[in-house]
Amino acid sequence: MKKIAIIAAAAGLLLCACGEKAESSQEMQYIKTSVLYDTLMEMYADPESYLGQQFHMVGELYPTKDGDETFYSIYGRPVSNGEGIGLELEWSDFSGLNDYDTITVEGTLEERKDKHEGQERKYLVLKVSSLEKRES
Repeated sequence: MKKIAIIAAAAGLLLCACGEKAESSQEMQYIKTSVLYDTLMEMYADPESYLGQQFHMVGELYPTKDGDETFYSIYGRPVSNGEGIGLELEWSDFSGLNDYDTITVEGTLEERKDKHEGQERKYLVLKVSSLEKRES
């Protein structure tokens, strides 16, 4: 009987811990511009640790053309010189914005799947809830 009580208590602790994690993942994570590049690199390296979380970021609105379609990302540059990295933005209206504007964006990190050149691929998107141009 004592063994059952210990197992039940351990299961209860696990359930509590899971509930707390789910609750805390709904809090906004503020990513400073100085660490945006590093944070985006970590998201791509370990997406499971970031999926479903809400983020507030400041970065550059970066266009990518694919045929007639343009996709936009929030783009972070490394502290040292070099190529930056972007996170695709899922947002319906980019009117009033120009390519390479500095923006503030908030949203939830999600994973998408599509076919590219006959192969299924997964990619990350920020499902945007708020997007604003920042004045310099």
